[in-house]
Amino acid sequence: MTLLDRFSTIFDKDRRRNRASAGALYACIVAAARHEHFYRVRGVPDTLDGRFELLALHVVLVCRRLAAEGPAGAAAGQHLFDVMIEDLDMNLRELGVNDPSLGRRVKEMARAFYGRCGAYAAALDGGDRAALEGAVARNLYGTLDPAPANVAWAADYIEATAGTLDRLSLPAVAAADIRFPEPGS
Repeated sequence: MTLLDRFSTIFDKDRRRNRASAGALYACIVAAARHEHFYRVRGVPDTLDGRFELLALHVVLVCRRLAAEGPAGAAAGQHLFDVMIEDLDMNLRELGVNDPSLGRRVKEMARAFYGRCGAYAAALDGGDRAALEGAVARNLYGTLDPAPANVAWAADYIEATAGTLDRLSLPAVAAADIRFPEPGS
């Protein structure tokens, strides 16, 4: 085995391990984002867009936490993002989105995700509650006119989730050992 083969073997093992870790973390996030309380009680649209918004919100919060760890955390966040994009691609295919428009739809979702990253992170990092509520109303509720109580509740949930994640170690987050706040409490 050549030196290059050894490096390739090590790199492939690391890639598989990182992918498995990101997959477990993503599954944990999907479970949190699918909690019926968001849809039935808090009025988030139970549509493809509404589900994307809740998924993106949770991934943004986890990626924000991971990024605080520097390069290793940023790499883990990139793996998580990659798993999310692959899952969105697969789900769109299952919904019958045809190949010519599939790439465009996935790119739109990726752009939307990065927009949410900026909006939520800036509001949280700056302690700007009004900006956070504005991002919630604009993104989570989309074209709806949400009840102010639901917007305030969602901002509370986001702040609580960010606080929970901030208290976790990188190994705990990477191992998907996350207990998201209970939305119904």
